[in-house]
Amino acid sequence: MKVVGIRRRDRIARAPVTQPSETLFATNVPSYTVTFHTDSATETEHHYVANASPLRKAPTSEAATEQTDSPAEAETDSPPEGPSLPFMDATDEDSGAAPAYETTGPSKDKAAAIRKSVTHMNEFREKEAIFLQLLLSLHYSAQVLTPCSCGIDKHVRKVACRDCLQAELLCRQCWLNKHRTMPTHWAFVWKQNERFFEKTDICRVMSNTSIGLGHHGERCPDAELPQSFTLVDTNGIHATQISFCQCRRNGKRIEEYEQLTSAGIFPGSVTQAGTGYTVGLLDYYRQERSQGKGSAYNFVLVLRRMADPVFAGAVPNIYANFLVISRFYEYLQMVIQSGHALDIDVPLLGKSDRPYPNRPNGFLGSICTACPERGVNMPFILKSPTPGYLCHLIAVFLTLDGNFKQNLFFKRDDGSDVALTDGRMHFPLQVEYEEMVKNHVVAKEDTEVPCKAHIGSIRHQGSAKYGHVKRSGVVASACDHSVAGSFVDMLKGEAFALGTYAQREHLRHTNSPPHGPESTSPHVYSYDSWCSFVVNMVKRATDQFPEEKWLHTVLDKLEGQIPADHINGHGVDCQVVWQAVYFACRAHFHGETAEVLWAFLNGFGSSTRQMTEGARHDTINFIVDAWNRLKIVRQAELSADERVEALGLFELHMAVLEDLSRQHPAEVPAWSRESRVATKSDGKISSVYQHANTKVLTIESVLDSMITEEREKIRREAANQPRTSLAQWIHDGIGIQRQQILLIALLKSHKEHPLQDTWDTISKLRDSLNAGLTTFRERQLNVYPRLKLSGLDVDEPELTAIQLPSYRMKHRQRSVDADGEDAALREAEIKLRCSQADNGILAVQGACLALSAVNKARELDYRGQNGVTRSTRNREKAELMKTYEITMYNIARAALVDLGHMHKDAVEPYPPLSIRDTRRKETHLSRVKGDSRLFDGTAWYLQSGETISSAAMVSRPSAAVASRLGPEERDVGSEDDDDRLMAGTQTLKRAGPTPSNRAPKRLKDIIPDDVNVNSPSSSSEAEESDTEMLPTKAGKKKKTSKKKPDGWIWLQNMTRGQKLSDGKLAEYKEESDRVQWFRAEAEMYRWLEQYEQKHAEGFRVIERFRRDSAVWAGLAEREEQRNGVNGTSTYARMQAAMHSRLEHNARVTFKKGSLGAHHDWVSSSSFEELVTKIDRWREVVFTWMDDMDIERAYKKF
Repeated sequence: MKVVGIRRRDRIARAPVTQPSETLFATNVPSYTVTFHTDSATETEHHYVANASPLRKAPTSEAATEQTDSPAEAETDSPPEGPSLPFMDATDEDSGAAPAYETTGPSKDKAAAIRKSVTHMNEFREKEAIFLQLLLSLHYSAQVLTPCSCGIDKHVRKVACRDCLQAELLCRQCWLNKHRTMPTHWAFVWKQNERFFEKTDICRVMSNTSIGLGHHGERCPDAELPQSFTLVDTNGIHATQISFCQCRRNGKRIEEYEQLTSAGIFPGSVTQAGTGYTVGLLDYYRQERSQGKGSAYNFVLVLRRMADPVFAGAVPNIYANFLVISRFYEYLQMVIQSGHALDIDVPLLGKSDRPYPNRPNGFLGSICTACPERGVNMPFILKSPTPGYLCHLIAVFLTLDGNFKQNLFFKRDDGSDVALTDGRMHFPLQVEYEEMVKNHVVAKEDTEVPCKAHIGSIRHQGSAKYGHVKRSGVVASACDHSVAGSFVDMLKGEAFALGTYAQREHLRHTNSPPHGPESTSPHVYSYDSWCSFVVNMVKRATDQFPEEKWLHTVLDKLEGQIPADHINGHGVDCQVVWQAVYFACRAHFHGETAEVLWAFLNGFGSSTRQMTEGARHDTINFIVDAWNRLKIVRQAELSADERVEALGLFELHMAVLEDLSRQHPAEVPAWSRESRVATKSDGKISSVYQHANTKVLTIESVLDSMITEEREKIRREAANQPRTSLAQWIHDGIGIQRQQILLIALLKSHKEHPLQDTWDTISKLRDSLNAGLTTFRERQLNVYPRLKLSGLDVDEPELTAIQLPSYRMKHRQRSVDADGEDAALREAEIKLRCSQADNGILAVQGACLALSAVNKARELDYRGQNGVTRSTRNREKAELMKTYEITMYNIARAALVDLGHMHKDAVEPYPPLSIRDTRRKETHLSRVKGDSRLFDGTAWYLQSGETISSAAMVSRPSAAVASRLGPEERDVGSEDDDDRLMAGTQTLKRAGPTPSNRAPKRLKDIIPDDVNVNSPSSSSEAEESDTEMLPTKAGKKKKTSKKKPDGWIWLQNMTRGQKLSDGKLAEYKEESDRVQWFRAEAEMYRWLEQYEQKHAEGFRVIERFRRDSAVWAGLAEREEQRNGVNGTSTYARMQAAMHSRLEHNARVTFKKGSLGAHHDWVSSSSFEELVTKIDRWREVVFTWMDDMDIERAYKKF
């Protein structure tokens, strides 16, 4: 928690004026101190008080002291009104002074959550004594030693069970009778001498007691003497006795391991069963290990302590045996869950082909439900070809990535431990892998890659850095839904040959046997070093797998990109060529989905690196399959969440693009007909998404441009507004005020970075300012002969008050309805201040572009430490100029408020201006991660004076708007459809999604506050509109809060049609606008493709669950025909029902309007119909492009 303290200096009782700080150069400027208290340090900062008047000094000899006629005309002691600090509460104190309070506490949202948690805890703390008494009472029962309910003589109650809820105290015999089928419950036997209940195993309750098998808990009549047995359950390790059944079946005694397994106890050995584990324990460990990431060692240690928390060393140690049993049990569960225990690779009754015809025989892994799998969740061959610009609907998006935290240490084993899942899940066959790494590790051409970026997968080619480990990590291939497909061990670094191996293994899961050309889906791969990996990719595949022609074909047609989080580590050329958002039909495929998997899997690295190679492969396979299944069952929900987000962002990006197009109506027709593909000429790569001109502005040329603009402004003012002597005096006062503000800014800069050059500039400005003030004050005596002049300090002239009409009205020395002479002065200053504000907007624009140009020059022109220091200083100068121009505009606006020309809270004609209003994506920089969800301040794209929502709705047919925006929930399904979600385990109450402690991620949380997604005028207009930016639940309307429109400085109506006159800045802005238009177009198309793709994925998820349900039902029917109703067929029926419920839930989610469902698309009965409807919708939604003669770029895809 951070504590912010704001402390006044020497507060004066009479007037709340802040004393000056001794540490500032401008010693007469009021200041305040801000202290930041954190857990690690305390920092103190000194600040000027914004817009504060200087401290009063004794009148100088040159000050006029004439008698005034009225108090209103005399200079008063009341301090000026200034903008409050952002953390300042409204008080009756001087608004120009620093606040005087210290606060500790989190934000409102966090505080509410903390209060709720604290309140909940306080409720329990109030009952602490009661809970203590109740917990202690569980250790005793008033029934102890009373006659038992069985009525047998001398049978008294002395045995309790704490594993049973609300169990009564029983005699020894009754307790055994009740627990014959619950042998793992601990008995608590009353010790009369020591007077407490002692924890006891069932075999110690009475002599000759044992666990009976084969007769529903009863001991077999022919049983031999009980034998010692270690039984493990979730409540601990039991050293007990067991009696095996001696009955014969078909003339043969049933094996002991069979008896144990039939009783729900998995044996620790098949030859001499001395240890057993309840199935419930093994299932619990599977879930705990996959989710909790705990080790088997710690799990066994917990079990021993559950049996005896104090004398755990006396409890049998089952660790070595548990490792074998838990691994084999999970393998068996994989075989059962995948259907191979029911011969799923054999065609079902009445079928000629396998249920999943293109999966490898014996494959135990899970395939993503949303990715295209021909013949399973979408047709083998589409009846009509999919247009090229809609290929993202049928494409497979995959990603490669390496992970060095999944390494393996050298172990002292003979290599005989082969993985149970060898070649049947994510890792390839071990024999094949060993042969592969002998012949194909790092080819010479892979070490001479074209890209020299500091990327690990490039630098680690053939690196000996990892020689101390047997396997340096893994290379994984996963789909864009974070469902892992394949893993390949790294031998020495992230060799490209192993990446190709991982590609082959992943693609093989849905290409065994391979698809023909008509049923092959397009593939897109993402890899950190794709620019280098792709060069010899097909050649490597040909060398490694010469007979697999299908792989060569797929890789030859495969497209690729560099992931969003890694591309900025590459050079400029790679950023231009391999930026995903600039490729058509990529949707929002950022290519970093494998990173999500690593965040989950890395928690197991400390355990898996200590295992044998076979155990490591099995463990990773089991864990990753659990991850995959979790993703699969939630795929419909995840796709729906991404769908509603894509809809909202597509709407916003289209509104941005349309408004940018309206800003440049003459240029966009030609722009739209340019190629979007990067080209290379004379060794130089060019793209419409990057600045074509590499010659950039320097800080010197920027300052020259701004000086030229200032001179042009003065010339326009002189030509358009002839000034009288009074107007000239006001104009000179405004000019002096500009110099004062500039001086204060330079003083602050000099305080932070003392430089002789800056101090020389300050000295020269002070000399000039003193000369100007002398002339100005002499003329003031003629304008206001009875007004006492403000104090003047020649050493700090920047603190002298400029007593213009706005100043006098602000300090209540004059009112709006004063005499005629004052009215004339007021009107003159209003005209000049309006001109100052109009030109101030242009000045801020120029400063913003100047800063952007300096940033670009900083990246391209400077090298070495001296260059970095120089470029940093230039950037600081440009930022100072930007802040200075913003300050001057706000001063002009504040003067207009004081003059009564506009209200303080008015947003027209001159809104307040802040740094946030000038925000813009820098076009001179390459696109960075997060740009899709970051919008410019509306200043940069709304030059028509409209908000996004109104701009998005203008000039379109109402039918297009209704079809484009809020998908309606009506007509989504028939009246007979049940939209309630179904579940597996039936309980009285079902829990919904677990609410997060954080606020839900809504569209308004994704975009910045200055982007208005509501109606621009009022809430009533929003209510009257028949469209919404995002679908919401019917019957619910949210109150819209009125926000001031931000980012307005680039509105044409605010600049009065004026443009930057200087050639260099104007040229830079023109090129910047062009790049911005192309980038906005790309963002819009990618989010449109994302919205379309999520509908296609939702459709495939439904079809996949429907197919899985039908397959399991077919397996059950075949088993029943062979062997009748048994456990195998019943299990298959259960799986069929489970997938049927998943299908139902996916269908409900797919058609839910509040989750962004398009009411027409979700009614499609086939995948081909869905594609047709999406294509038809595009024709409607982009009609505004036709009206503006903009060529639709996707038509060229």
